[in-house]
Amino acid sequence: MTARLKEWLERQLADTEMVALLASLLVIFLLLSLFGNVLAPLLVAIALAYVLDGVVSLLERCRMPRLAAILLVGTAVALLGLFALLAVLPVLSEQVGRLVSQAPQYVASLRDFLHTMQVKYAGWIKPDYVQNLATMLAGKLQEWGAAVFSFSLASIPGLITLLIYAVLVPVLVFFLLKDKQQILQWTQRFLPRERRLLRRVWREVDVQIGNYLRGKVWEMLVVGGATWIALGLCGHQYALLLGALTGVSVWIPFVGAAVVTIPVVLLSFFQWGLSDDTLYALAAYTVVQVLDGNVLVPWLFSEVVDMHPIAIVVAVLVFGSFWGILGVFLAIPLAALVQSVLRAMMERGGPSEDDAAAAKP
Repeated sequence: MTARLKEWLERQLADTEMVALLASLLVIFLLLSLFGNVLAPLLVAIALAYVLDGVVSLLERCRMPRLAAILLVGTAVALLGLFALLAVLPVLSEQVGRLVSQAPQYVASLRDFLHTMQVKYAGWIKPDYVQNLATMLAGKLQEWGAAVFSFSLASIPGLITLLIYAVLVPVLVFFLLKDKQQILQWTQRFLPRERRLLRRVWREVDVQIGNYLRGKVWEMLVVGGATWIALGLCGHQYALLLGALTGVSVWIPFVGAAVVTIPVVLLSFFQWGLSDDTLYALAAYTVVQVLDGNVLVPWLFSEVVDMHPIAIVVAVLVFGSFWGILGVFLAIPLAALVQSVLRAMMERGGPSEDDAAAAKP
């Protein structure tokens, strides 16, 4: 078995195109590992360029010049951003402030509820467990509140960096869209002449990542907006905050939806207690999640990254451990890249049928 594996590896290393492909993959991971924080604006700009390029291409097919299409799409996005900044952000900030200011009351309410349940079901719930749970929740709420509202001189450099990114990212997006072909031609100068395999993997990954990013942006907007509207109609005082959290959670497969359900349940309970209004709010949230998982996701991602859910979770854990929150958001595109490379390796230099038969025990 070891000899067969050694022979297979030798065949792979003798293939110059395969070596170039693996080297390119290694360079990508090294750049992310060494300069991930520095390249963050560029990565954000590339993601936005992928999202907007679909709309620009659609306008081009309608015989609009590319530069005019880019300016039109950019203006529309800028207006949406201005609307979010002036109309949505103040409401969101007000809801976050209200949550932090009322956190001690919520902790006391939860402690009283747990104590009541412990008295009612004394044989099932231990008092020490209730006390520890309440203390832990109180500490977490205070920690989150301090993180949200700690604005001091130490946070000014981060604010300046954010302002720089706010200017830098739109400029990068503009040139990525405007000079797309020139940039691709420039990068090809550093690639070997024999690059059919690279082109094949690039075309596959380019389509998958583009469709994935565009689909996720639409899913984020639709799911977040639907949650905001549904909870707002129920009279939830944190409808916008929970809608924003739900929208962001779609970027973290499986785990995000499970995690964001906890604040939805807790804040609904804090507002209405064990009442019909709480059930209505949770039912509305459940309907949004069911429609997202069974209607929206299959429609948006029917031809996107074809990976088993276990592989997706492993990708989130692995890349998240490497690069933190950046790795979590890039987990699916990077997993798609690795999957395409592995598929190309197996198809191009995989063991023959005789080798496979000989390798069987």
